[in-house]
Amino acid sequence: MTAALSDAGLICQDHGVIDIDAALASLSLSDKCRLVAGRTTWETCAFPEAGIPAIKMSDGPTGIRGEGHGGGGTPGVAVPAGITLGATWDPALLREIGSLLGLEARRKSAHVLLGPNVNLHRTPVGGRTFECYSEDPELTAALATEYVRGVQSHDVAVTVKHFVCNDTEIERMTVNVQVDDRTLRELYLRPFEATVRDAGAWGVMSAYNQLNGEFCAHHRGLLTDILRTEWGFDGFVVSDWFGVHDATPAANAGLNIEMPAPVRVYGDKLVASVERGEVTEAQVDSLVRDILVLAQRVRADERSAHDPEESVDDPAERALTRRAAVSGTVLLRNESIDGTPVLPFDAATLTSVAVIGPNATIDRSMGGGSASLVPFGHRTLLDAITDRIGPGTSTNAAITFEAGVRIDRLTPVAPRRQLVQPNGEPGLHIEYINGRDWTGDTVVEQTAPSSMVRFFGSTPAGIDPRGFATRITGSFVPDTDGPLVIGVVSTGPFIIDIDGTTIIDDTQMELPRSEEFFGYGSVEATATVVCTAGVPLELNLRWATSEKNGFAALRVGFRSPEPADLMDRAVAAAAAADIAIIMVGTNDEWETEGFDRTTMDLPGRQNELVRRIVAANPRTAVIVNAGSPVTMDWADAADDRSARAVLTSFFAGQEQAESLVDVLLGDADPGGRLPTTIPVRLADHPAYLHHRPDHDSAGNGTQVYGEGLFIGYRGYDARDIAPRFAFGHGLSYGSASWGDAVITSESADSITVEVPVAGIGSRAATVVVQGYIAAIDAPCIRPPKELKTWDKFVVEPGASETAQLKFPRSVFRRWDTATSDWVVDAGEYELVIAASATDIRQRLRVTIK
Repeated sequence: MTAALSDAGLICQDHGVIDIDAALASLSLSDKCRLVAGRTTWETCAFPEAGIPAIKMSDGPTGIRGEGHGGGGTPGVAVPAGITLGATWDPALLREIGSLLGLEARRKSAHVLLGPNVNLHRTPVGGRTFECYSEDPELTAALATEYVRGVQSHDVAVTVKHFVCNDTEIERMTVNVQVDDRTLRELYLRPFEATVRDAGAWGVMSAYNQLNGEFCAHHRGLLTDILRTEWGFDGFVVSDWFGVHDATPAANAGLNIEMPAPVRVYGDKLVASVERGEVTEAQVDSLVRDILVLAQRVRADERSAHDPEESVDDPAERALTRRAAVSGTVLLRNESIDGTPVLPFDAATLTSVAVIGPNATIDRSMGGGSASLVPFGHRTLLDAITDRIGPGTSTNAAITFEAGVRIDRLTPVAPRRQLVQPNGEPGLHIEYINGRDWTGDTVVEQTAPSSMVRFFGSTPAGIDPRGFATRITGSFVPDTDGPLVIGVVSTGPFIIDIDGTTIIDDTQMELPRSEEFFGYGSVEATATVVCTAGVPLELNLRWATSEKNGFAALRVGFRSPEPADLMDRAVAAAAAADIAIIMVGTNDEWETEGFDRTTMDLPGRQNELVRRIVAANPRTAVIVNAGSPVTMDWADAADDRSARAVLTSFFAGQEQAESLVDVLLGDADPGGRLPTTIPVRLADHPAYLHHRPDHDSAGNGTQVYGEGLFIGYRGYDARDIAPRFAFGHGLSYGSASWGDAVITSESADSITVEVPVAGIGSRAATVVVQGYIAAIDAPCIRPPKELKTWDKFVVEPGASETAQLKFPRSVFRRWDTATSDWVVDAGEYELVIAASATDIRQRLRVTIK
C-alpha cells in the first residue's frame, strides 16, 4: 500500500503506523533542527525515544558503494554507466536495472540511493557526462522514470539529481547558471518533472550551482513552487554534499536535509534563524515531517542502517548487467571487405588475433568520482577474448597483445599483483591512528588492494573520520629495469620513504591544490628511483587527513620508461594476425566528477595508433571505451583508409568485456543507439561558445546557456552541421526493411502511428523506430525537430513487426513565457519517422487544433 499522509498525521502502510504528530511533539526545536542535518557522511540522526530511526544513504547510480573506505569496500554489482544505459533506448530494461540496484541497496543496509543522474549532455566534455543518460530530455525522462520505479519497488528511495542545470564540473560549487524560463522548462526540468509526476520519486537532490543568481539549495522557486506546489512532490530534498550555505534561505526554500556531517548550516544556526523570526517553527516541522515520511517509506524502523553490508554475486544478476551492456553497445560503422562486413568475426576461421590498446588489459568499465565502487571480479577484454577463442578452446587461435601507447594522466596506480605486504600477502598494510599524528598508537589494521586509498566519509570502526592518520607499509615489485617515476597525490600531509630514504615530503601541505579528488588533492609530486625488475622496493608512507578538506584520499603511482618501439610492436602484431581488435578510450582519470575535459581528443597517441593499425590490417575492429564522445577522424566514411568497423560500449559495467566479445563474435547483436551526438570536432557542438563560465571583476563565474533550446541534435539541425555520428544512430548485424508509416488513430488527445518492419537477410535485426515532431510555421522559434517517442524491438529473418509510435497531445506543448504556462499552438506539424536524427524515413503532416 502506498504511503499517504492523513489529516491525523499518521503515515499508514501495510506494516504499521507511525504517529508523526506525536513524534514531532516529542522533539524540541533544537532536536528538530539537528534532525534535518546528517549525523555522519551517510546517515541522518536517530531519535529512538521519539521512534525515529537513522536513514542511510549510499552513492549510486551505477552501483551501491555502501560505506567503502581505505583501499576497498564491500564489493557490489556495477551496472553500465548512465550513458550506456541511455544507449539502450529501453525503458523496460532500465526498470530491471533499477530493481537490481534497489535490491543491492538493501544488501548494503542503505535506505536511499543517490541517483539517478538526469542532467543532460549539454557538452561532450562534461566531467560527468558518462553518468547521465542523454542529451535529449524525453529519452532521459522515459529511462529515468522506469529506473526510479525499479529502485523504489524495493522500498528504497531515490534522489533524482542534480536539481537543476549541474551540467558542467567547472566551478560547480559556485557557478551561476543563467538560463531562460522556456529552455529551463522544456529541457532541463523535464526529466525531473517526469520522475516526480509519473514515477512518484521519493527524493530529489539539489544541485551545487546557482540558478539565475540563487543557489539551488536555497531556491524556493525550484524546491517549493515548482517541485512541490506545481508537480505535487511529496518527498524529501537533500543537498548535494557541502552544497548548502545558509540556514534561512535553505529552510524556507524547502531543503529537508543538509549533508554531510559535521553540521555546518542547519543545527544551531537554524535554531537561531527560528529565534530571529526568519524561519517559522512550522516550516521546520514541515521539513521534519518529510523525513519521517521517508523513514516510513523505506521501512527504516525495520532495516537498521547499521546492519552488516552484504555482497551477493548472483549469476542471474551478472546476466542482466551483461544483457544491459550489449543493449547499450552501439555499432557505429561496419563496412565490407570483399562483400562481407568486418563484423561480426567468424571465430571458426580465425587462427590468430591481435588485441591492441591500453584499455584492453585494464578494466575501464566505470568513470571516476562518486559513481565509482568496488565491483565484483571482472575480466579484461584480453582475458575474455582469450578464454572464448584462444589456446585450448575449440577455435584455438593464437592471441597476441600489445598496448601500443600509454594514456595515463598521472603515474599509474599499482595493481595488487605488484604490491606485497610485510607478511608476504598481496597488497599494502595500513595502520590507522586516531588524530592526525601518525606516530600514535595503532587502533585498526587493514589491507589495501592497490596503492590508492580513498575515504568517502567512512572509516573503519573506531576511527574518527574527522581526523585520523595512517602508516602504510609494504613493497612494490617493478617489472622492468631502469628509472622508475613515483608520483603522489594527497588531500593531506604525507611523507614517503623508498628503501629507507625519504623521496617526497609534504608534511606542511605546501604542494598546491589541483583538480584531483574533487579539488581537494594536491598536484602530483614525483621522484625518480632506479630499480631492477623483480627486486622489491620497500615502501613506507605516513599520511594524515587535513583539517581543511572535506574528502580524504591518497594515491601513489609508478611509471616505468616507455619502450621506444611500443607502437611499432602493435602495428607489427596487427599486420601478422588474421584480425585485429583495438580498444582505445579514456579512463577514470580523464572522465570523473570534479572537472571537465578540455578536449574531445583521445589521450596520448591513440589516434595515430588507430590509423596505423587499420592501415596494417583492414580487418580491424575499433572499440571506443570512453564515457563520452571523442574525436574519431579515423572513422571518416569518405576515407577508404579509415577504420571499417567501429563500436562503442562507453563504460559498460562489470560485464563489459564479456558483452564486447559477445558482440565481436556475433553471439549477440549490438542493440544500442547513440543517446548523444558525436560531433566531428569539439567546436561544432551547440554550446561551444558558452560552455565555460565568464567572470566579473570579482572573479564570480557565470555560465550562460546561450544556445537556448538548441542543445544536441537540435543545434546541429538548426545550423546544418553534419555530425560524425548522429543522435539515435546505431547499426545492427541484421537487416530490416521499413514499410510506409500510417496514422492508425487520431483524436484530440493522441495520435498513433504504425510502421511495418520486415526482417530480411539471415540474421535478426535490432530496430529502433524514432518519432520526432516538427512545427510548421510556428508562432515562435522551435527546434527543427524534437524527439517525442520511439519503439525498440528485434525482428527475425522473414518475420514482420509493427512499430507503434504514440504522440499524446502533451508532446506538442511549449512553455509560454508570457503566461508562464504550457500551451499547445494550433497549426500544422510533421511527425518525423526516423532511424536517427539524420536518417529520416518519412514525414506525416497533421493538424493540431
